[in-house]
This record gives sequence, C-alpha cells and structure tokens, in this order.
Amino acid sequence: MTHPTRPSRLSRRTLLAGLAAAPVLAACGAPGSGGSGAPSTSAAAAGFTYTDARGKVIDVNPVPANVVAQSSAAAALWDAGIKVKGAYGELKTGADGKLDYQAGNLDLGQLTVIGASYGEFSVEKLATVAPQLLIDLSFDDKTLWYLDAKVEAQVAALCPTLGVHTLGLDLLGLIGSFTDLAVKLGADPAVSASAKTGFDQASTTLQEAIKATGGATVAPLSFDQDNAYVGLPTQSPDLAHLKKLGANFVEASSKPEDYFATISYENLPDYSGDIILLDARNTFTGYQDSAVWKSLPAVKAGRVFPWKPAAPYSYASNVAVFEGYTQAFASVDS
Repeated sequence: MTHPTRPSRLSRRTLLAGLAAAPVLAACGAPGSGGSGAPSTSAAAAGFTYTDARGKVIDVNPVPANVVAQSSAAAALWDAGIKVKGAYGELKTGADGKLDYQAGNLDLGQLTVIGASYGEFSVEKLATVAPQLLIDLSFDDKTLWYLDAKVEAQVAALCPTLGVHTLGLDLLGLIGSFTDLAVKLGADPAVSASAKTGFDQASTTLQEAIKATGGATVAPLSFDQDNAYVGLPTQSPDLAHLKKLGANFVEASSKPEDYFATISYENLPDYSGDIILLDARNTFTGYQDSAVWKSLPAVKAGRVFPWKPAAPYSYASNVAVFEGYTQAFASVDS
C-alpha cells in the first residue's frame, strides 16, 4: 500500500479504489449523515450505537471502554475526553522517539502502541488490550484508511471496527464528527466546549494576521525526488479553512479528485508564493540543495513554515496549528 501521507498519493479515492475490497456490508444507515451515528434514546441508554462511514451499524453494550484508534483519530478522541487504550499509525518521528504531530497530545505512556508508524500493526498487541472497539478513518465511505481487508478481518475477530466519515467534510465538520463520537463514547461535552473557546480565539487571531498581509499568497508544498506537489484548498480541509479566513493560495491545476497538483522542479518558481507552508510529513529533503529552491523569494526571506495537514481533528490540537500559521502570516510585511 502506498504511504498515505506521501505526496505521490495524489488521490485518496484513486488509491483506495485499487485496494482489496473490504468485506461487503449491508447499508444500515446513510454515511452521508457525516458519521454522527445518532442513536435512539433507548439505544443511548443501553449502550453505544453508531452508523459509520460504510453504513455499518456498530452496536456495543455497554459503552466500550477499551477503545483503540488510528493515531490522528486517537488524538482527536483524547483531546475530546476519551483516553484510548491503544493507538497505531504515525506516533513517533524518526529515531529520536519524539511524538509525531499527527499524534497530537497523546500520552504513549498511558496506552498500548499497536504500531508506531505506517504499515506497523500488531494484532497480537491489539489482543492484549482486550479491545471492544477499533476506530479508523474512511476517505471513501467504503474502507478503513489504515487497515486493509486482511488485517481488518483479523481485527474483526477481536472487536467491531468503525470508520469515521471524512469525505466532503470541512475542518469544522470533521472536528464536530469526532466531538460527537467522543460524547457517544462517554466524554463530557464540556471538554470540547472549553477547547472550542481557545480554538475560536486562535482562529480570530489567525484571520487578523491573514488580513494584515494585504493579500499575500501561500504555497503549500511537498516534495519527492522527482517532483514538487502543491496542496489544494479544494481538497484539504485545513487549507479550505484558511481560505475561509481570507488566505490566498497559489493557483495550480489538477484533476478534481487530486489532493495535490504535480509540478516539475523547474516550474517551482511559478508556484512559490509569498509564504511557503512545507508539508510536515515530508521526509525527502533533497530539494533543499537545488538552486531552484534556494532562488525562491519566500526561501530567501525565511518565510518557510510547517504545514500540518494531518493534525488531529480536535479543537485543542488545532489551536497550536493555528498559532504556527499565525506566525507564518505575521512574517509578511504588508
């Protein structure tokens, strides 16, 4: 499977269409509802009921306490008041063992690491948690993002799996989905309500910083050894939110389903922007030695800042992300 965070994965839908199909499930609910999974009053009293992105009804009684989740999903739930028992996915960066930004505020000392990077997943470690529910993302309303059909079948023998609907949702919609899910799992709604206050304040400060630039353009970039890739606000919820706050992005052409526009290194100056937001997931650094990169105005001016498109969908985690973007816009003299 292609690594989900590399820019060569131009389309989540194209990638997932090529994967082995997950077990066919009868559609018991409309995934277009945003994954709210609203239970009836009687179901809420009895346990946990949720219709996931795949139309699969998850019914667990009592409400599951031993929850395991993909890293960003786990971090979103953690911020919303649900302390997951296990997590997998991007949890640590490199050999230094530092927490990956996609893991948000997770405390790895308080949970079982099922896998610390993409492609790592130990069913044996999962079993030690005595899981009652596994939560992942779904970008196509058909499959789980991190688990292929073979692994999911093994997991399903231990506990139900739940795919959170993400397709077509903006940043606020995604945060809302995880907030609602956390409440259904027993979280106190006041946790997210309190965090939203900080989120709103950070959003306002960011909006003011964007306005103060007088229309500065932003280039969200990622790289591999062959090409550069421009992030698209039409597909990235975080960039779409920045656009709503007034940010202007460099224009790049792509197919409607693409998450990045592919450009050659020699054409990079046409997409450089006043500010460069560099994909924090980018592991390839060879571009930094190229004369083209060094010639970009934003690089010369020191206006290159981290772009964090896979930050957990929570109010708390996005406060720090917004503060970083505020710093980026504040670096521009209007």
